Amino acid sequence: MLHYIIQTIAFQLFFLIIYDVFLKEETFFNWNRTYLLLTALLSLVIPFIKVSGFKHIISQDYVMNLPEVFIGNANQDAIYPILLPGITLENKPFWSWELIFYLGAGIATLLFAFKLVKLLLLLFKNPKEKLGYVYIVSLSKSSMAFSFFNYIFLGEQIKINDRDAILKHEMVHVKQKHTLDLLFFDLLRVVFWFNPLIYMYQNRIMSLHEYIADAQVVKNQKTNHYVTKIEIKTGQVI
Repeated sequence: MLHYIIQTIAFQLFFLIIYDVFLKEETFFNWNRTYLLLTALLSLVIPFIKVSGFKHIISQDYVMNLPEVFIGNANQDAIYPILLPGITLENKPFWSWELIFYLGAGIATLLFAFKLVKLLLLLFKNPKEKLGYVYIVSLSKSSMAFSFFNYIFLGEQIKINDRDAILKHEMVHVKQKHTLDLLFFDLLRVVFWFNPLIYMYQNRIMSLHEYIADAQVVKNQKTNHYVTKIEIKTGQVI
């Protein structure tokens, strides 16, 4: 397992370096999104791929078979050892790498579940209205805005003049299923809670989501007007 983890981290580091050096500053955001999702998945799969051809790199022509060598009289009957039952005492430390791994994964699972429960409480406790295939959830005493699948959470303290731009911004998140991306990396964080590269992957995908949403909305609005409105905190919670 340790060998697999080391390989996974090595591939993730390699893919992130490629992204930061060559792709991060580019403006084809959807392609960058695909790259991050695909490479994160590939880093988990590649260590399992075994190339059978590597086993036959050394030709059989170069393999020398040595003759059998017998020490003593080969004609004597074979003597088989008699194994007697015994008691083996083995001192195992209370703390082990396996225990630490499962303990960390358990804590990460609880944190993830707590975040989901908190989100569901916001969903059920606040008034909702349907807008097409999207539900708008009004958050009392809040100026935040974020989305979760087909639900858009808007704080009641957001100015009326700003709501339209922010709603369009969050609609892009909904349409492009950005919540699935975040859920994918949240699940990776549960298993690989010790791996900082997973958190780096998630931070980069979240930034891309904002760039994608901004780019879509700017097409239909004046840039300066939109930038002023979007200063209000927006994003996704999951």
